[in-house]
Amino acid sequence: MANAALPKTKVLITGATGLLGRALMKVFTQPPLEHIKLVGLGWSRYEKYVNQFPNEMRKLDITNDLELSDFVNDFKPNVIIHAAAERRPDQCEGDKEKTQKLNVGATEKLIQLSKSVNATLFYISSDYVFDGENPPYDIDAKTNPLSFYGKTKEESEQLIIKESESNTSFKYIILRVPVLYGYVENLKECAVTVVAEQVIKARDTNQPIEIDNWQIRYPTCVEDVARVCYELMISKQYNSIYHFSAQQMKTKYDMAIDMANVLGIKDPQSIIKPMNEKPSGAPRPHNACLNILHTVNTIKKNLNNPTIHLSIFEVQLPLIFKDLKLI
Repeated sequence: MANAALPKTKVLITGATGLLGRALMKVFTQPPLEHIKLVGLGWSRYEKYVNQFPNEMRKLDITNDLELSDFVNDFKPNVIIHAAAERRPDQCEGDKEKTQKLNVGATEKLIQLSKSVNATLFYISSDYVFDGENPPYDIDAKTNPLSFYGKTKEESEQLIIKESESNTSFKYIILRVPVLYGYVENLKECAVTVVAEQVIKARDTNQPIEIDNWQIRYPTCVEDVARVCYELMISKQYNSIYHFSAQQMKTKYDMAIDMANVLGIKDPQSIIKPMNEKPSGAPRPHNACLNILHTVNTIKKNLNNPTIHLSIFEVQLPLIFKDLKLI
């Protein structure tokens, strides 16, 4: 982990009890980072994780404008990492009002609060702002989201950039990431590990299943993302979009075969079949591969001995399954 002699930096993390949020909390509370004063905001899963971060976690609903304003104006963070969002595309399509309030409304409020306390807004966005027709995507590539989820991320990006254009003192970082995985509380928690539920059911019932082999994904470890967030933060190269992604190309079918191998299923292709047609549900980009060169170059240029880590999916998977006592 890169380190630097910095004055005490106050960092506020939204969505601190989510998959990425927990990784951010873990990375930002590591012993080398005594120069950071950290607070993480959680809501629906606050009680579940407060004991892991008893000194840093606070319970707060970020869609409550008054409570959020009072807290931010009292804490006066230097950096706000906005990781809270509804990320499940089908749920976004099913409840657009709730999704809009969380994914866009909270961002609008955090823009205003960042201005009032002179904080840098570090916004976590998504590869779903692209339509997946012309990969790989550079940071300045034209966005064209297919789903409502992607549209909320694009709208938030545009609000942030528009504010910086009209207010030169406003600083931001936008980081787009692909589908994420890591140490989950259960298999349903992320779009990667949920595939294992289908694999296990097929194994236990000996009934073949079809898994999406159409959409190309780049499953990325949340702890790698959290480290990059830290390194971009201390690089202080503001008012830019960044991309970060693992480089392994996998469909959900590929992931399912990897999972079956970890679970010790012999001849997994006999019960796991590829579905090569476009899946139903919320529209998804075919291949939204992100070009990470700008991010890598920025970190290397501005830090001594940076550690940009890209976890190997097949290495991480057994660790996650072991943590869940699946193997």
